[in-house]
Order: sequence, then structure tokens, then C-alpha cells
Amino acid sequence: MNWVWKLFLVWYSIGVILVGFDILPPFLEWANAVFLYLAGALAIIYAVQILGKRAGLLFSAIITAFTMWAESLGVKYGWVFGAYHYEKDFGVQVFGVPLTIGFAWVMVIFTSMAIARAWLTHSFSFGRWIGYALITSMLAVCMDLIIDPVAFVAKEYWVWENTGPYYGIPNQNFIGWFSVSFGIQLLLYLWITFRNTSYSSLWNRRMKWLYGMMIGMFVVTSLVAGLFTAVFVTGSALAVTFLLQWAGRRFLINESQ
Repeated sequence: MNWVWKLFLVWYSIGVILVGFDILPPFLEWANAVFLYLAGALAIIYAVQILGKRAGLLFSAIITAFTMWAESLGVKYGWVFGAYHYEKDFGVQVFGVPLTIGFAWVMVIFTSMAIARAWLTHSFSFGRWIGYALITSMLAVCMDLIIDPVAFVAKEYWVWENTGPYYGIPNQNFIGWFSVSFGIQLLLYLWITFRNTSYSSLWNRRMKWLYGMMIGMFVVTSLVAGLFTAVFVTGSALAVTFLLQWAGRRFLINESQ
């Protein structure tokens, strides 16, 4: 599956220029959907590498379906993430939510897992269970802190129908991101801890790169659009998250060695 990674790198490189500097021609808007499908596909490959083919595909499908259902509650009722609607065409929709959003969530979940991989290398511990879910969910929120200002303010991919202090985005959205990720990661920790799973150092590195590249693309876009506060807030949130990760690894992981 190395060709998928290579294709993504090419697509990403072009996207950083066209989307980041706001020079994407209208007739290429469909490329945004392909970008998210590719990012999600890479995460699915990673899931298969570590969970096995059947479990990897099953978890990816469940994450896609569950997150799209949660997103649909926001679109229809304003629940979970707050009330909003999509403005741009991201392709096929299910539950009133573009399928690409489900793929994006798979990417968020598994790239966060790769960064917190050290938490999964030991037998079950309640402290490590909660610590792992906390760190990975904070990583998810960190990504949303840079994605949402760009998607809402700069690109108008979706529009919020209520408001909040951070670029008009409701606080409920970030609480929803944390909560959805937290629940999924709790289940993944249990599955990996109590079952025999594999480890691919190559794909783990690629997932870390994918997380950083996604952040990087939206940082570029934010700077071009003048969303400097978003860059500062995201950078600060990442610093806090990695500090907590370091502390957790020292006190909750190394103590078992």
C-alpha cells in the first residue's frame, strides 16, 4: 500500500499550495474530497496493520458510521457538536453528512493513536487507560482548533448557527470532539490491550507525519488568512498536550518497566 502514501504526498503537496494560498480553481473543488478520502485510507491501512485485516476494517467502518451519526445530530438537531450546516460539496452524503467527514474522523483517531503508541505497549492499567484516552482526545481537539477556524471563517466549508468566543465557534463543538474521541479511544485501548495486535514502525511514523502534515496545512492556510490567534492557540494546546504526554509516560508508563 505504499502507493497510497506516495499518492497522498503528491496530492498534499499540491493542496498546500492551491488551498493554503487560496488559489484553488472552482472546477477543482472536488479535490478536497479526494484529499480527505486519501487521508482516511492511510489511517485505515494503519488500522489493518496493527489490528489485523478484519478488526482494522471493522473498527474503521464503526468509527466512520458512529462519527457521521454524531455529526448528523448536529446538522439536524444541534446536538453533540452544536448546530451547523455544510456550505460546500464534499461528495456523497449519509445522514446528511458528507462521507468524507467520516474518513477524516478515522484519520484523526488513528493518527492520535500513533502519537500515543507508548501507552499501548503494556498490560491493562486503569491509569494508562484513562491517560491514553485523555491524551489522544486532546490531540483530536488540537487538530480541530486549527481546522475549524479555517473551515468556518476562511473557507466557509460549513457555517455555525450558534456562536462562541473562539472565532464564533461554539464551545460545545470542542467538548463534542473531545467526548467522541474519548469514547472511541477507550474502546480501542481495551481491544489492543486484551488482544494480540501487531506493530508497524513504518506506518506508525507515517501516521505521526500525517498528523503533523494536517496541522501544517491548516497552519499555512491560517497564516495566509490572517487567523494568527488560531495558530497561537493550537500551538499552545499542542505544547500542553505533549507536556502531559511526557509526564504520563514518566509516571504511568515507565513505572511498569
